[in-house]
Amino acid sequence: MTGNILRTMHTRPNRRRLPATFAMLAGATLLLRGLAPAAAFAEGEPTGLEIATKADSARRAKSEHQVLTMTLENSRGQKRVRTIEGWEREISDDEEQRFSRFKEPADVKDTTLLTYDYEDKDDDIWLYLPALKKVKRILSSNKGDYFMGSDFTYEDMENIDLVNWTYTIAGKETVDGTECWIVDSVANTDKERGETSYNKLRYWIGTEDYLFRKIDYTDKKDRFSKQLIVSDIHPTSPTDPRKRGHMMVMKNLLTEHKTELNLSTLELDVTVSDDFFSQRSLQP
Repeated sequence: MTGNILRTMHTRPNRRRLPATFAMLAGATLLLRGLAPAAAFAEGEPTGLEIATKADSARRAKSEHQVLTMTLENSRGQKRVRTIEGWEREISDDEEQRFSRFKEPADVKDTTLLTYDYEDKDDDIWLYLPALKKVKRILSSNKGDYFMGSDFTYEDMENIDLVNWTYTIAGKETVDGTECWIVDSVANTDKERGETSYNKLRYWIGTEDYLFRKIDYTDKKDRFSKQLIVSDIHPTSPTDPRKRGHMMVMKNLLTEHKTELNLSTLELDVTVSDDFFSQRSLQP
């Protein structure tokens, strides 16, 4: 789960998205200042699909280990704080596996999510609920459900095939001091349109580093429903220069609820045990 949220736009070569994830109000519209219309771009500028593919390359790693704090805040300012540890790995260009477990507090401790992400068939997703001592299979029809009271749906946390979405450049805008491409994405197959919860996704992607800064989500009722902000972008460690966002805030503009993800640990290309990715590991 965590890895996909932290990517939010995860594309595989020639196919994958702008999270799944993560990464993502009522009747509101976003005022985009200083946009350059797509028609004004010079010949030789990348296409939306090329930007999506480069964004994938910028965030790829063979494996990851993350520890993060998830803070849920409702419209009254009341907060709940949770700690999650996760691992993920690439099996091939066509398959990834992810394992995430809640560490605290006690009421969610040991809740575990295991995902097998495939190219050519529906993903396998299992959720272990310790209070029920039960493993729940997440079906395609449930992917619009919110995960554990957060503002991320299961769909936000999975990969999306590039070939099933059309990417167009909507302009450029500076976000937090960084010039970004603005790329709009819409599903282009009946199957994808039937499964997704969104009419459109709009991404802000750095023109130099191809990392995400922001995502806007438009729902099936054409409402600007959610917004994801990615910040605190810096190298993962003093010895690893690869930059990643270490803070993500997903705002649900329909419910005035928000979810904050703050990474305390992010390690890339680490050794990951096979045991994490077995269904036997769902139950501690």
